[in-house]
Order: sequence, then C-alpha cells, then structure tokens
Amino acid sequence: MRQAAGVMVRGMASGAGRRAALVIFLSAALALGLRISGAPPQMADSLALVALAIGFWALGVLPEALTGLLFLLGAVTIVDLAPPVVFSGFTTTAFWLIFAGVILSASATKTGLSHWLAARFLNARFAASSYAARVSLIVLFAAALALILPSTLARVAVLLPLVIALCDVVGYQPGSKGRTGLVLAVPVGTYIVPITFLPANLPNIVLAGSLESLHDVTLTFGPYMLLHFPVIGLVKGVALVLILVHLFQQDPTPQAAQQENVAKPLSGAGLRLIAIMGATLLLWSLDFLHGVSPAWIGLGAAVLCLMPFMQITDLKAMPFNTAFPMLLYIGAVLGIGAVMTVSGAGDALSRMLVASVPLQEASNPVRLTMLAIIAAATSLVTTMPVAPAMTAPFFGEIAASTGWSVAAVAMSQVLGYATPLMPYQLPPLMLAMAMANISMRDATRVLLLLALITTPITMIAAHFWWQALGWY
Repeated sequence: MRQAAGVMVRGMASGAGRRAALVIFLSAALALGLRISGAPPQMADSLALVALAIGFWALGVLPEALTGLLFLLGAVTIVDLAPPVVFSGFTTTAFWLIFAGVILSASATKTGLSHWLAARFLNARFAASSYAARVSLIVLFAAALALILPSTLARVAVLLPLVIALCDVVGYQPGSKGRTGLVLAVPVGTYIVPITFLPANLPNIVLAGSLESLHDVTLTFGPYMLLHFPVIGLVKGVALVLILVHLFQQDPTPQAAQQENVAKPLSGAGLRLIAIMGATLLLWSLDFLHGVSPAWIGLGAAVLCLMPFMQITDLKAMPFNTAFPMLLYIGAVLGIGAVMTVSGAGDALSRMLVASVPLQEASNPVRLTMLAIIAAATSLVTTMPVAPAMTAPFFGEIAASTGWSVAAVAMSQVLGYATPLMPYQLPPLMLAMAMANISMRDATRVLLLLALITTPITMIAAHFWWQALGWY
C-alpha cells in the first residue's frame, strides 16, 4: 500500500500530474459555476466532461485512447446519458470508414502494392525533387483528388499508403523528420484546401444540408468555390507547404533508398487488390448516383480483402496494436457531438457565443471575424462535422441583427471550421497519425502554426474579397 501510495504521489508531482490536476480543477469549477448559474445538471456536467477530455488531449496528460475511455465512462456514469448516445461515435459512417481504411492500407502494405506503385510509377519524379517540391506535389495531388473523391477519410486511405511507400523508396526512414512532414501533408492538405470545394468535406455537406432544411437556402459549387478558394484554399495551402518544409525538411538516407529502390514484380494478391481498389474508387466517386455511403463501400472492400479465398490478407496481419487505441480514441471523439446535442450543452454553447458578441453595432470586418471565431470555438468543443449543425439554427437571427443574408452568415462559418487547432478535430488526421506513427506534438505544432500564420491574412483578404464580390 505504501509503495502504491508513493507511486501515486510521485505521479501527481510530475508534469503530467500537475497538468491533470489543473484540468480537473478547471473542469470542476466550470461544472459548479454552471450549476450555480441555473444550468441543468446534465448540461453542466456534459460541458465540464468535454472540457476535461479536451484538456487532457491538448496537454497530453494521458494516452489519447485512455482519455477517450474516461470520457465515455464519465458520460455514462456521471452525466447519466444513455449508452446509445454516448457510444454513438462507434456507429457513425466516419468511424467505419476509418476502420475500413486501416484494413485497406494494411492490405496494400502486405501485398506490396503501395511499394510497387511507388517504385514503378512515382519514384523517378519524387526522388529527383527537392523536399519543398515533394511536399507541394503531395498537397496538390491531395487537393485535386477531392474533385473526384468526395470523402476526406477515403482520400487519406488511398493516398497515405502511397506516400509511406514513397518515403521508403526514396529513403525517408520511419520516425525521421522528413517522413513526418510528408505524411502530415496528406491529411492536412486534403482537408484544408478542399474545404473550399462544396461536396469535398463532411462539414461542408452538413452546412449545406442545414441551410437547405432550416432556411431554404441552396448552395452551389461555383459561387462557393469562388468565395472561399482564393482566401482559404490558396492561402492555407501555400502556408501549409512552407510550414512543413520549415519544420521537417530533411535529406533522405541514400542507403535506405538503395535498398528499397528496386520495383519487384507485383504478386497475384497485389493484382487482386488493384481490382478491388479500382472498383472501390469508382464507387466512391459515383456516390451521387447510387447513394451508398463511402463507409459501406470501403467496409465492403475491406471485408473482401479479408476473405480467405481472395488470399490478400487476414486479421492476424492487421496492425491492431496501433489501430485499436486509435479506433477507441476516434469513437470517443465522434461521440462528443452526440453528448453535446442530447444534453443541450451544444445548443446552450452556441446561444451563449452568439449572444456574447455585439454583432449589431460592429463593422463588417469585425462581424466576419467574430462569426469565424464562433465557428472555430464551436468546432473545438463539438468537432468539425458537428459544428455547422450547432450554429445553423441561429443564422436567421444573426442575419437580422447584421443586415447580412443568411447565406453570407453561413459562409462566414467556413472561415472558422477551416481552422482546426487540435488533431482530435480531424478524424482523417488521427487516422494518418495512427497509420504512420506520427506524434500528437508534431501534428499539433503544424495545426497551431497554420492557424497562427494564416488567420490574420485570411481574415483581411476575406473582407476585401467579400466586399468585391458583393457578399456584404
């Protein structure tokens, strides 16, 4: 007992222990303050629990999956929410698309397909390029793929094995700075730039659907892209390349490159996987015709890869030591939105944020900035896909107080959810981190620098661009 107590005392005295104590104290103070102010207990406890989880994730107090399990346990026992609500993240299409992506990626690695494609078709240009050119090519390709493949998670599942294989072929070894930068270019690049393509990301689809159902406003591809691409996609895309080059530029290891540089013949399993992936990509790109979710298409492809008669891969070859904690983490993160919605905390937070900013008296640039901050703050608590649904009911009220159109108010939200601050906000980034063993610290550094550098530029450019296009 004494030894156990000593371990606990030393743990609490450590840096992680002090950070944990601070987060717990602030979360408890939040719950107490909300209860004293008259908030329903379930709402107060939900906000405090979400704040606790976000604090633990942001400060690295515990492993991400363990924090996720604590959040799920607390939501069921302390907040007293129904298990179907708390564990709803595990039933979302995003979760199952990530699950399918893990299997497809592992299949591409085991069969040698990713290395074969990298060495056979992509190696020459990639190897001859500078590090800045390599990052730029990945970001450009990741963005362009969004025009034919609307799911961010699907794009990461397709691109990441190729980029990892290219790193092996060129000579960027696992754990190296150069490899980390190239891997991060995939999930961040395929979210940040395509956020300006209307059907390319889930938050865009949620925003468009909420606008149409609540306010009878229909968004179209051309005006949406014209408004956002120059001030969000272009600015953030260029900044992302510069940040990744600054943080992670490194020459590859020639010895490693020579060992991996021979394109071996593709096996029969690899050929069968090409057929499966080709059909999967085709079905993903045509989802507007058949209406089947990319998650179920991906899961079908993953199950086919696992079938014994296909002889592609099996469950024993799956990287469950890294995938299982990541899937627990993602399931918990995806459940935050449901917890916030059912407890009423999400609605209360959105109302509080809208009521706390003096939109009526402010100038247009200040209004635009405030509305973007509201979207960013909401997405920080509810995650990116949920944030537009939380703020959409208040667009009419905001439009009346500002004199803007409902569409203009909605478009201001894109500036906010195009600025992720933490990896947990982006499930595609979490998938990439797990598949390539990228640290939370490296991913967070990239997101925070991207937000810090681009936000002032984006907001100033957006004001003049919106004014020129007549949005206000």
